[in-house]
Amino acid sequence: MSPSAARATVFFALVFQLAAAAARAQVALAVRASTLGIGAELSFRAARNVSLRLGGNYLEFSRDATIEDIDYHVTPHFENGTAILDVHPFGGAFHLSGGLLLNYNEGELSATLADDIVIGGQTYTPQEVGSLRGSVAFNKTAPYLGIGFAGRSRIALLFDLGVGYTGRPKVDLLGQTTLTGAAKDEFNARVEQERQEIEAELNRREYLRFHPVVSLGLKFAF
Repeated sequence: MSPSAARATVFFALVFQLAAAAARAQVALAVRASTLGIGAELSFRAARNVSLRLGGNYLEFSRDATIEDIDYHVTPHFENGTAILDVHPFGGAFHLSGGLLLNYNEGELSATLADDIVIGGQTYTPQEVGSLRGSVAFNKTAPYLGIGFAGRSRIALLFDLGVGYTGRPKVDLLGQTTLTGAAKDEFNARVEQERQEIEAELNRREYLRFHPVVSLGLKFAF
């Protein structure tokens, strides 16, 4: 066999192997409920030991909370995406996971102004404070590590347990007031002081830098 014929034989053998692998690959769509929200996920298991999945999640709800002695109406807003590589060390359902969370999760804050309120150490009446609103946000990208189970049958249950490192909480706070002149400047300075105090309080809670992920899902393979 000539060298050119040998190279052609090797080339076509590789093409055949890649085509066979693609034919065996499993593409699936999944629905999930998790601590990231309610979402959908597209997965591609290209080989016995490796799979890739991309997903998106959304959830919003409300609760009341007291932060630095101020009562707030808090609205956690989960909006995030996932890009995760799974390694199946035994070729079965069990996998080790690593990837990224595209993190637009945040909490919106709205102070309850029925009574006098202390902002940055200064007391204000409801008539003096038009509103006090803010948000708590985290890093937009977060590394993720986890473990889980995902079978190769056409319909399979999914389970994942992991954590994303979302970093230190970042707080924004904006107050509106009926005060004018120097009193308004003082009010704005007090709001900034309050913002710093809230951020410092949240940063002391180191567990808030991590987003635990517990996920259950159902996969439908094509």
